[in-house]
Parts: sequence; structure tokens; C-alpha cells
Amino acid sequence: MKRTKRSLLIPEYGDVTDASVRAKYGYLEAIVSIIGNIILFLLKLVLGLLINSIALIADGVHSLSDVATSAVVILGFRMAKKPADEKHPFGHGRIEYIASLIIAVLLLFVGVEFIREAVSRFGSLHGFSNQQLAIPIAAIVLFSALLKELMARYSITLSKKIKSDVLTADGWHHRSDAFSSIGVAISIIGSSYGFYILDPVFGIVVAAIIMYVGVGLVRSTADSLIGQRPEDYIFEQIEQIANEAKGIYGVHNISFHDYGNHKIVTLHAEVDSNLSLDQAHKLADDLELEIRTKTKYGTVIHLEPVSEVSKCPMKREVITCLLRFKKEVIAFHKVQIIQVGSQVNVKLRATVDPTMSVEQSHELYEKIKHCIQESNPNYLVDIHFDPAFKK
Repeated sequence: MKRTKRSLLIPEYGDVTDASVRAKYGYLEAIVSIIGNIILFLLKLVLGLLINSIALIADGVHSLSDVATSAVVILGFRMAKKPADEKHPFGHGRIEYIASLIIAVLLLFVGVEFIREAVSRFGSLHGFSNQQLAIPIAAIVLFSALLKELMARYSITLSKKIKSDVLTADGWHHRSDAFSSIGVAISIIGSSYGFYILDPVFGIVVAAIIMYVGVGLVRSTADSLIGQRPEDYIFEQIEQIANEAKGIYGVHNISFHDYGNHKIVTLHAEVDSNLSLDQAHKLADDLELEIRTKTKYGTVIHLEPVSEVSKCPMKREVITCLLRFKKEVIAFHKVQIIQVGSQVNVKLRATVDPTMSVEQSHELYEKIKHCIQESNPNYLVDIHFDPAFKK
């Protein structure tokens, strides 16, 4: 089969949840970054010394710092792919986050040094050497910014493929270099027309961009290490999988644990209290397999025995309430009344007009809930609205 241009640039190494496969993508991104940044560092350094521009020299060292961060990327992925051991039962995947933190610290250090050097230049403003080369050099610097943006997009594309924060960090490191190079080109052009102050000013701008990216990386990495709450859609995905699973009445107490390339979800699943231990265990195994297949998450499930009181007057009361709102409720299904000890949970799904606003749906929910709780105010009511399909 003929390979596409995209697959030539981004090869298929296999399952991206496998630590060894992730490491291959990390090595690829790092090697591309190292080669590109060494070339750009040498080019910017020579041009910066040629015209005596602190902003351009700072930009060149910024590119060189990208080489150091790429080395951190290689080291991070190399250590992260180590298998689990007695001291680290969940593997070494979080080393990727530590690598991101190291990159952030390097960025902050480089930014501080550039600010110090740029401020010292304010006391002795002067024009560039070899002024006649200013415009051609500015054009070369703008071209280098384009190359850095391409490198950034390549890194971020790879990061999305394997869901890696460290590659995202390296990609934004490239992008910050592209932004700073544009500023440097402007300062070179401005200084060639006598605006000498632009050189140290844009030196500070470059440093500020570097430090801004560094602070952002520190925050995002710290969130991951501390234990950041995942996006809402992940909770919704787990709940949908559980709702579609046979024999599972519902799930709650969903928690996520992020170990880099190894992620675990823990939850409580409600099952019929009359099931045998073998039957309940089989339901849990089936749910674990379904979650792992669709999300790649490892799963720990705590089973809670509940009694579904479907053949009792309570269910008729709920249905009677729903029929009172037949203008708004087109249809309803999966009506469940589940008793856990003395607590009664009422769950159902209702089909409504797809043009109904969020405010209207909330009002309808409150009306139905109030109606159901008239017979017993201690009922916990959970209603999921489904939009009707348009013909």
C-alpha cells in the first residue's frame, strides 16, 4: 500500500498506550528538534554577533535551550518506559511530568538571564554593526520563525497522537521561539532606522515570552502531579458505558488516577442484591473490559448490592407524574426505582423536544422532581433528558 505524506512524517509504531511505543514517538520528536535547533542556534548566533544584537543573540540561545529540553524529553521517555517494579507498582509514567517540570525551570532560568542582559543594554544604546545587513538578516530571522512554527506543529501533532504533556510542552517551547523571532526581526528593522531602544526592549519581550511559557508549564505539570480533575466528558463517557452495560443499575463515586501512560478509573457499580458472588463478579469483569476497550483505562470496581423495587406502587406513582407532563415529555423509558438501605433512588430517561432550551429543561426537571417527591420527599430523583430525533 502506498504510504501517505502524513504517515511518512508521523510513522505508525503501534499502540500509543504502550510505554515503549510512546518512547519511540518521544525520541522522534526530540531528534527532529535537536537537529533543527542546533542549526538555528548557530545561524542566529553568527548573525547576532555580526550586527551586535542582544535580542538576536538571546533568540539564538533560546533555540539552544530547546536542545537541552529535547535531551530532557529523551531522558524522560527513556525512564518512563521502564516497567512496573516492587517500589513503583503503577510504572514510571509520571516521569514525563517531571521532565516537563525540568523544561519549565530551564525556561525560567533562561528568561531571567536575558532580562538581566537586556536591562544592562539600556545604559549604552547604540546602532548595530554592519547596518547594511540589517534588512537581509531580519528576513532570515523571519524565515527561522516559520521553521520554528513548523517544528511546533510537528511536536504538538505527535503529542496529540500519544496524549503527552511533555511533547506539548516542547511544542510550545518551539512556538515561543517563533514568536520571539518575529519580535527580534522587528527590532532589527527598527534599529536600522535609528530606533536603537528596540533591541533591548525586544530582548526583554523575548525573555518575558520564555518566562510566560515556563510558568504555564509549571502550573500544568503541578496540576498533573497533584492530581487534576479530568474533563467532564470523561465522566460522561464512563457513565454512558455503565448505563449500556447489562446488569448494572448505575455508577457513582467515579475517580481517576493518572500515572502518565497508565491511567486508572475507580467507581462504585450498583448490581442486584440477589445475584450470586460469581454472577456479580462476572458483571464487574464485563464492565472492566468494556471500559478498558473504549477508553484504555485500567479499572477498579466496587460492587454495591441494591434492590430494585420495580413491582410496587412507587413505580406507578412515578409514571403517573410523567404522564402529567405529556406535552413536554414525548416519551420515557428505563424507569428504575432502586432501594439502597432506607434510601430510594428514582432514575429515568425522558425524550423531549430538541429545541428546548437549557432553562426550559431545568424547569421541567424541577416540576417532575417535585411531583415525584410529593409522595416521599426523601426520594433522590435523577432524570436524563434525550432530544427527540428530527424527522
